[in-house]
Amino acid sequence: MTVPKEPGTRKRRTSGAAPSTGTAPDGLRAQGVRTRNAIIRVARKLLLENGPMDFSLRAVALKAGISVSNLQYYFPTRPAVLRAVMAPVIDAYLDALKQALQSNTSPRATIEAILDLGLQDAKDSKNIPLWWHFFSFASTDPECGQMRDDWYDTLTSELAKLIRVVNPERGATESAHIAVLLISM
Repeated sequence: MTVPKEPGTRKRRTSGAAPSTGTAPDGLRAQGVRTRNAIIRVARKLLLENGPMDFSLRAVALKAGISVSNLQYYFPTRPAVLRAVMAPVIDAYLDALKQALQSNTSPRATIEAILDLGLQDAKDSKNIPLWWHFFSFASTDPECGQMRDDWYDTLTSELAKLIRVVNPERGATESAHIAVLLISM
């Protein structure tokens, strides 16, 4: 016996497999990736323009033109949104460090390039507030804290190795101390 279909209803796909075209590695389809990226762009802009006090899921959702529940599908918490905003900033920073370390220039020239990068970042009016907000969230959000710690550990260890190559007379501990001093400046 066939059950009559109610007016206005559609037949749903019963297969659990999503079509392979248009899906991102994290399982999002193209539209989901666009929505996620739009949320990140809006959140970054909102954070830079208004600071952390006006940075809420509701404010991000409103500016992105989506519901809070839709936003929470992608980012369940405010720190999750911040982590998504900061991940490319941190990755770019570490990629620049890695590139400088893997270049064929002398270790001293590499240190100069890294110091120039640090100066450039210190003058970057767009990213400095992001770092401030990120560090403030890192004190209360374990995942932001872990991102911060991973970034700091990588930066410190790679810079310490480079310092030791430039100044072989310095031991590992002293090179690590110099790296910490350079990072803190």
